[in-house]
Amino acid sequence: MFVRKKKNRSGTTSVVIVSKCNGKTNYVKTIGSSSNVTGIEKLYQQGKNWLSAYLGERDMFAEHTREQEEKQVTEHLLGNIF
Repeated sequence: MFVRKKKNRSGTTSVVIVSKCNGKTNYVKTIGSSSNVTGIEKLYQQGKNWLSAYLGERDMFAEHTREQEEKQVTEHLLGNIF
């Protein structure tokens, strides 16, 4: 499975999740469509995030950041109690 940018006849670009099996392309999910470059890149990133979550992949950098934020909040709350 992978994320694909597909040009439409209307001039917009659609971002879709695609699976290939036996040389046949199957559309799994359409993320959205846009005509400007920044919108297309945002949709592409959303597609990559959706695909990672769907496949069960984990991002160690995002997990580390979340753990650090939780630690800071916990220390702040405990510091206010005492």
